[in-house]
Amino acid sequence: MLNARTLKHHWWHVSVHYVFDVILFCLAFLVGIQLRFAGEWNLLLITPSLYYPSIIIGALTFASCCYILGFYTPQIHQENLFRRALMILVAMIISLIIMTGIFYVNFSTRIGRGIMLYSGMIAYFTVLIHHGLIVRSLQNYREKLALVVTCESDEEEIKLFNEFWGRHLELVGIIHSDNYKPKSKVNVLGPASKMRDIVRQHEIDRIVCTNKSFSDQTLYKDFCSLRYAGVIVMPLISLCEEIYQYVPLELMTYDWLMHASASPQMLYIKKIKRGFDIAASIFGLIFSVPVLLLAIIAVKLTSRGPVFYTQIRAGRFGRQFKMIKIRTMRVDAETNGAVWSTENDPRVTPVGKFLRKYRIDEIPQLINVLKGEMSFVGPRPERPEFINELAKVIPFYQERLMIQPGITGWAQVNYPYGSSIEDARRKLEYDLYYLKHMSIFLDMFILLDTIRTVLCGGVKKPRVRLSFRKSDETEGDTEAVLKSQPSETSKKIAFSPPQ
Repeated sequence: MLNARTLKHHWWHVSVHYVFDVILFCLAFLVGIQLRFAGEWNLLLITPSLYYPSIIIGALTFASCCYILGFYTPQIHQENLFRRALMILVAMIISLIIMTGIFYVNFSTRIGRGIMLYSGMIAYFTVLIHHGLIVRSLQNYREKLALVVTCESDEEEIKLFNEFWGRHLELVGIIHSDNYKPKSKVNVLGPASKMRDIVRQHEIDRIVCTNKSFSDQTLYKDFCSLRYAGVIVMPLISLCEEIYQYVPLELMTYDWLMHASASPQMLYIKKIKRGFDIAASIFGLIFSVPVLLLAIIAVKLTSRGPVFYTQIRAGRFGRQFKMIKIRTMRVDAETNGAVWSTENDPRVTPVGKFLRKYRIDEIPQLINVLKGEMSFVGPRPERPEFINELAKVIPFYQERLMIQPGITGWAQVNYPYGSSIEDARRKLEYDLYYLKHMSIFLDMFILLDTIRTVLCGGVKKPRVRLSFRKSDETEGDTEAVLKSQPSETSKKIAFSPPQ
């Protein structure tokens, strides 16, 4: 279950429980078959093999529904037992309906009502127990942390633990360098020279450092000693990555960026991801034809002008390409020049508003994916002129150009429609996290998150975020840069930021 090690690898935790639900579902149907055909040994050898395709599809559908409903997130323990049981029942019913649909395609795989009843009940209660154990482990889990400080500015980070980390993380106190005397009222555990004894005495699970203390050469030996003893030592930025899956720009360093750029495997980027993109886009184009046709008819009947709309966007390494969308705005939307759209943009047609809400207008971008100009998952492609302006006010903004842009992405499923430069900054934090952690498993989970986002009509509110002490300084710098760049484009950025 969840502990200091599995929490360190959020997606490993999610993947393990996802696979475990798939296995429980399949085993439940094998047990159901055994109960239904007890004593008929000749049928036991033949029948299961006929059912395997539909059972596996049903199991994957069930686990995917559980993920979409949020069963693998740490926040699930906040839901009461009745609501969790009801959501699992909904996921089970959807899976059984999908399996029933498969039977009509291939009648030889039809599972009888008796097997469906036995197996469904077994699967429901075993999965309910599994998720009950997950919730119990989350409720009982608590990790002890100590913060290492070397100066007064380091101590300002103490407030973050009270604001953000919540019930699962406890700041036991601070450990100070030998040549510094702490000034805060937080419990002082002792000097860094006694760090190993302090960790043992207070049963500390993690040592958290600011960027300054983590790079302090006088503390290097103590940190190494603790790490070899099995204690986790990490900078604050890594803790944000592990627990909340984003990268605070205020804590970003070039060292982190160099490490992140070396993390993605080139084989995945060049081969596996491309193969996944081709398969997913072909599958998406085939099954979205009815929806696409209805959207085309609706646009044609309700507004004058072309149905499709092309726009120059920046791809990987800044290479420009024409992105294809269904037109959602009036044809005269940009007669006075390029302007980013905003929430409740008056230029959007009524039909266009509906198409945007459920991402239907983005279906034609599957053609861009097939052409290799975009990926299925990645940062949203932006217009070149806006990238240049945003790069002046947002640090590391152009790093998002190092990977292929996508139709959906980690930022899109975690942050709502943008309405300020601060929103663009926050989305970049999620894009940088994806840049470092991209994988086929993360891509699949992002696609499931996209389904949830589409069904809910968009992300309703951003995740809770740390209030870093540097944010005010950075915001001031941003305003200063905007005032010093009075170009027509930058003025539009100030009032009409991107999604």
